[in-house]
Amino acid sequence: MSALNRIFVADIPSYDGDPLLFRSLTGEESLSTLYDFDVTLLSASQSVDLNALLGKSLTVEINDIPAAPRYLNGIVTSMALSGREASGNRYYLYRATVRPGLWYATQNHDFRIFQEKTVPEILSKVLDGYQIKVESRLSYTYRTWGYCVQYQESDFAFISRLMEHEGIYYYFTHQRGGHTLVLTDSPQGHDALAGYEVIDYRLSEGGLAENASNIQQWRVSDSITPGRLSADDYDFRKPRARLLEARENPASHAGDKAQRFEWPGGYTTANEGSFYTQVRQQEQESRHEQASGMATSPGIAPGYRFTLANAPRDEDNRAYLITGARYVFQESSYASQNDDPARHRIEFSAVPAAINWRPARVTPRPKTHGPQTAEVVGPAGESIWTDRYGRVKLKFRWDRYASGDDSSSCWVRVSSIWAGWKFGAIQVPRVGEEVVVDFINGDPDRPLIIGRVYNEDNMPPWDLPADATKMGITSRTKDGNAAKANFLSLDDAPGRESFAMHAERDMGVTVENDQAITVGVNQLVAVGANQVTTVGANLMEAVGGNALQTYAVDLTTIVTGTSLSAADVSIDASRNKIIAAGLRAAVVGADFNVAGIRAEINPVYLGVSSAKILADNTVLDLYSQKIAMGQLALYAHGLTLFI
Repeated sequence: MSALNRIFVADIPSYDGDPLLFRSLTGEESLSTLYDFDVTLLSASQSVDLNALLGKSLTVEINDIPAAPRYLNGIVTSMALSGREASGNRYYLYRATVRPGLWYATQNHDFRIFQEKTVPEILSKVLDGYQIKVESRLSYTYRTWGYCVQYQESDFAFISRLMEHEGIYYYFTHQRGGHTLVLTDSPQGHDALAGYEVIDYRLSEGGLAENASNIQQWRVSDSITPGRLSADDYDFRKPRARLLEARENPASHAGDKAQRFEWPGGYTTANEGSFYTQVRQQEQESRHEQASGMATSPGIAPGYRFTLANAPRDEDNRAYLITGARYVFQESSYASQNDDPARHRIEFSAVPAAINWRPARVTPRPKTHGPQTAEVVGPAGESIWTDRYGRVKLKFRWDRYASGDDSSSCWVRVSSIWAGWKFGAIQVPRVGEEVVVDFINGDPDRPLIIGRVYNEDNMPPWDLPADATKMGITSRTKDGNAAKANFLSLDDAPGRESFAMHAERDMGVTVENDQAITVGVNQLVAVGANQVTTVGANLMEAVGGNALQTYAVDLTTIVTGTSLSAADVSIDASRNKIIAAGLRAAVVGADFNVAGIRAEINPVYLGVSSAKILADNTVLDLYSQKIAMGQLALYAHGLTLFI
């Protein structure tokens, strides 16, 4: 058979080495799966440059069809010389592994953070790094993910699990020299392959109708799937919100009482929960009613629709979506003495086209393994950066793309030893501190700060191990240095046990009821400026020994309804002494001694009863409207008395 009459033709346009001829192709192609074709090529040379073929685009053209040619295209990812075709045959066998361009995304391994993006936006961002032609046929509106992490996984594994979670799936269309990745989420994302809108079921008299363009085997099956699907989750911003969502599976068996419950469901609102439970229900429905068969029609291709005609059962004559295919193609021999004909066979699977097909969730979600550390970050110039929940931003050790500012992560909650409504303990981690981070349910998307640790840049407030007996809390004035701090310190060193508190500026202490302070030995109170003591009722001071009060300038004591009682009382003033009474002043004693150059008594009423007035070299002036003297003894030595 001449090259012009060949059914299958291999084309590698960017390769200019030894000629290669198509011999066979086997491989599988399915929805939401990377196809893998094993293509056997022939060459008269045993010296084909294998390395030169790696990464080249290879197209297999299928011509034995009434419509336009069909193509299968991919990238050569592996090339091998596998021997000779047959004894005496002049052709050498070369085996090429052909995969889609998206296969390159399986070869890396990365950590990356995406914020405030929908899954389609994340897909676009990731796929931009590859030379892949993408066509979007998405019809749903997707939620915005505040925080989404690619964690220790390939780009392909990352986008695969996201698509599976959202119910997005894909297939490939093939063209000469290329292929296209088609993203879809509904039955409207599929067409029939031109010329193969209707495919007949047909058997020849001898059984299989070899190489006729039809379906030769047809099987249908129904399977039991869970009758009810439900999910729940939690959002700390709405801790009392009811997020439980459930949906019945209309395709379940009447006797099936099984319920599939998922927690966490991966959402934070009731609307999101309703959408995801619908996707989970459609995922199960996609596996309830299935069909499979074998065909020689090249129009069988995953992602395309066809209508079956002339089926053994009339109810099977309807539209189907092809979900998977296994190809077996072989070209006739190039040896003139060999009469081996060309063959092509396709085994396939399908579901009713009316079903909203959803991908199975087969890609593992990454899990963290124990705590890790990260650095607290914030905007330039900020030493404290937090929100109303006391959350902070982080830069993880594995995040090589982060800028190290407040855009590096989501807001991350901080664990506390006590947390209640307007009570508890709080200390907001500051920019530059190293914190210990764990993840709720091991989910990289849900970090939680559980502790803090020192490092060489951030050392403890005391010198260790010399001060190992010390413990306490030392703060730092915002944007200040080590000398600007509040602290509470306890020292357990034998013989010098101590408790110290320091307020860098002001300190306020409020006691709602009683306070008792007991000092075993000495107490020193030093006030740099003013001290005000206000007592609402009584004040009592008991001194076991002496009391000394020294005033550099004046002392004014104002007393209302209070007395001073002591065995001896001495009031000394180096200059002036003033004792003032607003209404009445009484001095009572066996002797009343006034000593000085001049003594003036100017009351409204002066009463002296059974008392002695001793005046020594003193001028005594009594100015009064009324003076009452009873049994008054007046002793004067050089006394001048004015009345």
